[in-house]
Amino acid sequence: MNEKFSQNVESEQSLEERLESLPADKREKLENSWKTLEELTPKGELPKGVTISKIEHEDAESTKEKVAEMQEFLGKAFGGEEMVDEMQMEIGITNRIVDYYGARDEAGKLITLMSSQMVETKTESGESELSMITWYVANREGYKGKSLVKEVASAALSDFLEKAKQELKPVKAILGEAELGDEDVARREKAFNRYAGMKRIYGKDKKGNLSEVLYEAPPEDESTKGAPANFMVRLIDGRNTMSKGEYMELVRGIHSQYTRPEYFTPEYFKFLAEQEGEEVDQEDVTTEAVDEYRQRYLGITEKIQRKIEKKLKPAQGDLVLMSEREKRKGE
Repeated sequence: MNEKFSQNVESEQSLEERLESLPADKREKLENSWKTLEELTPKGELPKGVTISKIEHEDAESTKEKVAEMQEFLGKAFGGEEMVDEMQMEIGITNRIVDYYGARDEAGKLITLMSSQMVETKTESGESELSMITWYVANREGYKGKSLVKEVASAALSDFLEKAKQELKPVKAILGEAELGDEDVARREKAFNRYAGMKRIYGKDKKGNLSEVLYEAPPEDESTKGAPANFMVRLIDGRNTMSKGEYMELVRGIHSQYTRPEYFTPEYFKFLAEQEGEEVDQEDVTTEAVDEYRQRYLGITEKIQRKIEKKLKPAQGDLVLMSEREKRKGE
């Protein structure tokens, strides 16, 4: 069947009709994962005058304006820490790769901002599953009102649920990543755990001692080494254990978002060079040169994955998901 025709047929069918065409076990898996995710998205009453909406691309000029507003907001919220640059944010929004959700006060000013993204992974049998990673949640500096993290997260999870239904795929997990040594890690982890029950991942040695498993993000500079980070997970099926294979599949899924071709263009590389104050020979920044760089970057990412996999080998049995509170209680 022609792919375009197939997509048109799917769009004309209701969700129930599409579900009815599936085997009973596959339908049950889908519906159970969607139901659990829906339970994580309660619709509470917002404070007076507060609105929550997704920040979306309309045209190039308005996207630049939205990104400038978010950049200013994040700069204050994170105290000048290194952030995603404006062009990377523009690429993410324009290509619908990264989702941004904002809560605003009566004057229309941002109170809370959340960045999230959908990640696709495969089961051992090759079936697709979807997860959502939260890159960060930021609040307005000095804001004295009610915390809106849960409400903004609820909006993101609700949209993620609709994507899963549209693609007719089960939800695997809610994920979070935060750099080691980040002063904001404890606060972020608390927020992640509160709105989605996200936990860190531990392995047991032969004596039963627990240690947090290694996670490294791909580098975002010229380094060839990974960036150690805390990694947090909530499995939608409610398990507090996962196999090493499952963990590696989640790692590869997240890493694949760093290596997307949309971020490897001559225009973006020229922008990065100019940001560093470097003189750029326009003829040197070609599509071919950027493609070569991306291939090297893919190699670096695969090397990081092999390192993580090697570190996992001594762990006995399945990996264990625990919050910091649960871990302290068990010690």
